[in-house]
Amino acid sequence: MSWQDQREMTPAQFVAAFEALGLTQSEAARFLGMSDRQGRRLVRGQRHIATPIVLLLNGMVARGDKPKVPPWVPGSY
Repeated sequence: MSWQDQREMTPAQFVAAFEALGLTQSEAARFLGMSDRQGRRLVRGQRHIATPIVLLLNGMVARGDKPKVPPWVPGSY
């Protein structure tokens, strides 16, 4: 099965994906353009992980791409 076929992701798979990319939970949230709180909700399973996020993370893991995480700017999220 290709990474493009997987359209759903569990919270555990979400954590495994950003760890495989060498990201902390906070860095993963910044990379995805969300607040730390939104990222924690995804990790806890309180929110559905959107299909575009699943495809992006799975594609990056499959290709071995390393994300460029923007620096944290106070009050930006």
